Amino acid sequence: MSLDLRVWLLVLISALLLVTIELTEDFLERVSPRLHRPAAGWASSEGLRLLWMVVGSLVFPGIVLLLLNLALLAWRDLSASPVLVLGAVLIAIGWLVYLVLVSQIGGLEEYVQSLGFTFPLAVSAIVLLADLLLLIAFLSAMPDVSLRQLLS
Repeated sequence: MSLDLRVWLLVLISALLLVTIELTEDFLERVSPRLHRPAAGWASSEGLRLLWMVVGSLVFPGIVLLLLNLALLAWRDLSASPVLVLGAVLIAIGWLVYLVLVSQIGGLEEYVQSLGFTFPLAVSAIVLLADLLLLIAFLSAMPDVSLRQLLS
């Protein structure tokens, strides 16, 4: 991966992060009538909304870890490891699902909400795995620098 591509990916992901923050803010401020009526089955809409906020709270650290990994790759001129690629793919899947939920594109939010508790739990597991993989990739790409070398 060339340096220019890494820089463009950093800019693109940063811009998408800003869009995601704005969409999440709008999602949190919005009062939906579905919050007061139960969803299909025994699940309540408040519980589903809380689970989707858990997904969001896992997606944001993953995006930051992805940005840190890309910056580290550009700085040290390294190639992407398979762990980083798998983590990036998994965070992209979770991020895409989360964006569909908070952006209200084409009524897909209602479909995603109708899936119940299982879907946000599965997305949470995928995003948590992605976060761990991205953290492992970041720590393994960090230079071996001791505190004494940094202070001198």
